[in-house]
Amino acid sequence: MKKEHQEENILKKLLQGRAAIVGTVAVTVFLCFFTLFEFTALYLEWEIPVLKVVTGEEKSWFAGDYKQEIALDDSRENVPFSEQGTGSADTGQDALPEENTGTGGNGQTGGSNGEPGGSSRERSGGNGEPGGSNGQAIGKQLEDETGIDENGQPGEQENPAGNTETANGKENMQDIEAVESTENSEQPEFPYYIRINRRQNCVTVYTLDEEGEYTVPYKAMVCSTGLYNATPLGTFQISDKYLWRELYGGVYGQYATRIHGGVLFHSVPYYKKAKNTLCTEKYNKLGQQASMGCVRLTTKDAKWIADNCPAGTTVEIYDDDDPGPLGKPQAEKLAPDDPKRGWDPTDPDEENPWREWYEEM
Repeated sequence: MKKEHQEENILKKLLQGRAAIVGTVAVTVFLCFFTLFEFTALYLEWEIPVLKVVTGEEKSWFAGDYKQEIALDDSRENVPFSEQGTGSADTGQDALPEENTGTGGNGQTGGSNGEPGGSSRERSGGNGEPGGSNGQAIGKQLEDETGIDENGQPGEQENPAGNTETANGKENMQDIEAVESTENSEQPEFPYYIRINRRQNCVTVYTLDEEGEYTVPYKAMVCSTGLYNATPLGTFQISDKYLWRELYGGVYGQYATRIHGGVLFHSVPYYKKAKNTLCTEKYNKLGQQASMGCVRLTTKDAKWIADNCPAGTTVEIYDDDDPGPLGKPQAEKLAPDDPKRGWDPTDPDEENPWREWYEEM
């Protein structure tokens, strides 16, 4: 009896050990397949709600993607964005520094006529004859004593009223400059405040009210935030801007503006650094989560932010069921067989084949 009891105990232990091994193997295989499924869904941009719940807010597996995105800051493919009105890149003209060289308007040494020694009148007497300082002094003395100049004509009399008018003119100019200075100082440094509703994939731009608070809804944009909440919640300030920027995955974005770290505003990606190579399937996903953390916009909206929101503008990323006070715009869907599908319909470029259609809209 004891022997049989011992055999039963041994058999139970073996079965329990095998069950544990089989269970461990099964869980490991499941986790491997689930992780593979997660990454496949990410890179193919499948929006699967259950994955959003499972991954939660701790997205440590996005950390590598963020680092690689930041590493692309040094890419030679990047083209910096020049703010309008700053430097020759926007005006098409080289900014020439003012130098006190004594040159005239024609670049010659001298006065406004580009001739040495000032204007021709300064280098001659009243008749255009060579004069100089001695001739001018003698003529002035005769005119003061007789009232007749050296040509026998009545001399010019001093006009106190004229001096008053000149003084008044200077005072008026000073008043105008003071008003302009006051107007410039009253312009807000940051005219806009940007809120990104991650859940609704909608951007709302606010401007200042009379009290100086960002309460006035100004503009709404449709966007694509990061898959499975990869776009971080929080409040940030925008910084670097790019006309073109290389993005993680071997694609490119127009009008990229950094929100935080490896998270940027930018257009829907392009396969090449060319405006007619738009990733059509990614454009058609505007309005839903699709990116790896960045905030994708139409080219027009990405350009608007780059043009109008200076570095330091606040960006708030939040979750809400309400898209915002201006609602959520809809982006045009591009047919896969449309010959114009390589262009963003909102791109203001004059060569855009959608331009005529867009202007009619």
